[in-house]
Amino acid sequence: MQAEIYRPQIPGLFVTGTGTEVGKTVVACLIADQLRRLEAETSPRSRIGVCKPMATGCRKDRGDLIAEDAEELAHAADFDPDIGDLSLVAPLRFREPLAPAVALQLKRGGPALRGDNVPVPWEVLSHSLQRLDEHCSHLVIEGIGGVMVPIEGPGKARHKRDYPRTVLDLMAAIGYPAVVVADAALGTLNHTALTVTALHARGIRVAGVVLNRYRAGTDDLAMQTNPQWIPAQTKVPILAIIPEGRWDVRDIHPAFREAIDVTDFRGFCRPGAPPKVRFSSPIPPEAR
Repeated sequence: MQAEIYRPQIPGLFVTGTGTEVGKTVVACLIADQLRRLEAETSPRSRIGVCKPMATGCRKDRGDLIAEDAEELAHAADFDPDIGDLSLVAPLRFREPLAPAVALQLKRGGPALRGDNVPVPWEVLSHSLQRLDEHCSHLVIEGIGGVMVPIEGPGKARHKRDYPRTVLDLMAAIGYPAVVVADAALGTLNHTALTVTALHARGIRVAGVVLNRYRAGTDDLAMQTNPQWIPAQTKVPILAIIPEGRWDVRDIHPAFREAIDVTDFRGFCRPGAPPKVRFSSPIPPEAR
């Protein structure tokens, strides 16, 4: 990525996914909520930072674009308003529910079907990351879509292999370990393996995989066996298995917290060797 993006120095994680609508926001909120609860043991005020660098499909409210994911993240972290508002949490926002590169092109009045480069105002994101870095103890960043979603066009290519920049490039620039969110159902083996392979190829440390929307007591053979196959195929651990259920960030069901608390995510935020996972694969009894 040619643009210089501020690289945070505080411990943190980048929550990505195997695709769109797999539950990245739910998992990012649960991790932020866990960090907040752990920090509350020693600090009367939350210093957990959250960030959704690029958000599309935002709603318009009083002339401003509001990212619902950012609202949920801020609530889960009990984000300190003295640090900043939702524009700090989600610095780059777009109305259309599209890949950021395409949404940016439309916003600038360009044809969405062309691959022309419309430069991203990276300084806006860098400002947010720097302020969060200066005032927070930990930082949870949520990506958009999957790792190969284009976030900026290719520009004026000097050669034919000048591909659009992607979420993967953004993750590499920020430098945090990745938590991969995957759906628990059929089809996840391929999507998860491709995502982990792409992250490793780019030199990004993968903390592990969180399986989402697992149905307890299911007779679905794919859902039963995926928790064993994912770590065997990708060589990264399952960090948590989130049950299927109604999600409300303002009233988090205890089952969600119990599921995420199988792993202490603070250890994965730190540089150096990754900590040991409490269980090599925290598989619910009915799935063993």
